[in-house]
Amino acid sequence: MARRRAFIRVVLGAAAALALALGGVTAAAAEDDPVLTGSISGTVTSTVGGTALAGIEVRAQRNSDAGWHTVVTNASGAYTFSGLADGSYLVRFFDPAGDYATEYWDDARDSLGAQRVAVVDGSAHPGVDAALAPTPTSSISGTVTRADDGTPVSGARVTADGTDGYWTSTLTDGAGRYTLGSLPEGSYVIGFHAEGTDLKRGYWRNASEYSQAEPIVIAEHTTTSGIDASLAAGGSIAGVVTRTDDGEALANVTVNALDMNGEIAAFARTDLTGGYHIDGLPAGSYRVQFAEPGPGLSAEYWENAYSFDAAKIVVVTESQTTTGIDAALETVGYISGSVTKSSDGTRALGRITITSVDDDRHAYFSGASNDGTYQVAVAPGEYRVLFEPFDSDLRAEYWADAFTKASATPVTVPSGASVVGIDAQLDAAAIVAGTVTLDTAVEREVIVEAWSGNQIVGTTFADAQTGAYSLALPEGSFILKASALFHDGTTIAQPQFYDGVATSALATPVVATVGAPVTGIDFTLVAVTNPGPQPKPTLALAAGSIRAGKDITISGTGFAPGASIAFELHSDPIALGTLTADADGALQGTLRIPASAPAGAHTLVALSGTTAIARTALTVTAAAGTGVGTGTGAAGQAGGSAATPGTGLARTGLDAPVAVVAIGVILSVMGGMLVRRRRVES
Repeated sequence: MARRRAFIRVVLGAAAALALALGGVTAAAAEDDPVLTGSISGTVTSTVGGTALAGIEVRAQRNSDAGWHTVVTNASGAYTFSGLADGSYLVRFFDPAGDYATEYWDDARDSLGAQRVAVVDGSAHPGVDAALAPTPTSSISGTVTRADDGTPVSGARVTADGTDGYWTSTLTDGAGRYTLGSLPEGSYVIGFHAEGTDLKRGYWRNASEYSQAEPIVIAEHTTTSGIDASLAAGGSIAGVVTRTDDGEALANVTVNALDMNGEIAAFARTDLTGGYHIDGLPAGSYRVQFAEPGPGLSAEYWENAYSFDAAKIVVVTESQTTTGIDAALETVGYISGSVTKSSDGTRALGRITITSVDDDRHAYFSGASNDGTYQVAVAPGEYRVLFEPFDSDLRAEYWADAFTKASATPVTVPSGASVVGIDAQLDAAAIVAGTVTLDTAVEREVIVEAWSGNQIVGTTFADAQTGAYSLALPEGSFILKASALFHDGTTIAQPQFYDGVATSALATPVVATVGAPVTGIDFTLVAVTNPGPQPKPTLALAAGSIRAGKDITISGTGFAPGASIAFELHSDPIALGTLTADADGALQGTLRIPASAPAGAHTLVALSGTTAIARTALTVTAAAGTGVGTGTGAAGQAGGSAATPGTGLARTGLDAPVAVVAIGVILSVMGGMLVRRRRVES
């Protein structure tokens, strides 16, 4: 869980940096803003005796704003923000005296775990309280040196990544010494990163990878010393970064080398000639990301890719330099429009998600301004635009007037162009609500989905404390499903369909109608700890042999529900197309074997992203003649959906849980910051 939180924390920061570099993921200003009447208020106390805390700095930041609103608690520990614009606010509690630990509402240690306060139509929000714990006093210290000559390493970044989500860092002094102070009790992975040198990263004790590190366990009020590191020199990656439009060299571009787990192994910045040199890399395979290109330019991966999975791999040899890893960066374009309510034409505040048609992991977020307008800077390409309102009485939709990704109208953005008029008029939603009960307190996310056939038309999270949820849907008949994602890595719960059944085929459909909320659609999930190995995806073919140019019928089970699975014919990969798993994780459909496929024994491989997750043998016989069945896309299907090669992508927006969306988006914008972790898809 700590690794997951740490990764998401850094990429959220990187997303903000990228937004600024692109000239903003920005919202257009309103000419006549309404009177600002929203408010947030509460009381701050100590966890020791419940004493009121005066002088605590409370900050509130709206999601779409760069700055903070700041107030200080009075003698009774009370505070109030007034005159707030509509939006979703992050609230932080900080003790300038340092006697109490910083906290975010509601009882979160960092912004990632924080609950936002939604101000809608000038609403008031009392009771946004905090109980602050005394600042912890434990520490970890040590020394960092070079392995080749034992000299101290000055300015090395030392990080502590806690299992409970706590993360901190410091730099070594001139003698290579460091101290990580004010640590809560717990277990920590200690990392050593000599940025800007030829030294490889390392972890305690003598580990080169995060997963190999030996955790340090500390108790309250303790000092742990002697946590030293000896860092060795590594290999390098070098190249030049320019602009596509005029070939001009680009200085001060951040270039990251990401290992196969998506962790930033090392990074560099380009000089005045556009050149860069990333040092300190262990031998292995990397993806190179050009992450902070400057105003008006788009971030990308080598070569000409916009997501981690699509990036071409760079191989590094120990103590050698891999050269020629160059990039020519594109000028961004813009998508803009408005989001209003169809009932009266007034603004509809919410989130806009813009996702590449070719690569769902290449995506952008924006918020609508107070007048309902927005503008988003994007790399040249073809995109789907999803509008998700903050108002639970409105339903989300894609542009233009579509409720599934497959039916969305793509928006094409040329380099440097502005595409305007990408508007949405959001309709009233049909509401389905209920409660998801779980028999465990293990930290988790609980997700409720509404399915229509093989499409997810609505998804939401159940409240972490009460299990309550509410889905905003179009009118129609749907299959509802509840599932849980646990953070401890050892607990699972089998998904459940309404009403208390294990498969979609047995589920009772729920009919949703605008103006007539459906309540009491409840679920009960049963948690199991250490359940043992889980079934892996399996494939079955209608026949073990197929003539080139003909269609082969494929079925499978055990896939992620709603996942778009790409298929290839190996050994020389031939892309065949994609099939989509249904709510039970089963898929079925037909794909065409190209007439050009060589005769002989092959392997049919199913891929999630770039990872092979299932395979089966297939014999291909020679085509009957030339010009027969030469298409390489999918043709026809049953019980699933097929698409042409290149569309085997994870779902987003209305078609996937928000947690999956968030992880996919942030991979596309991760900047050159401190080393963190990335969750690996299976």
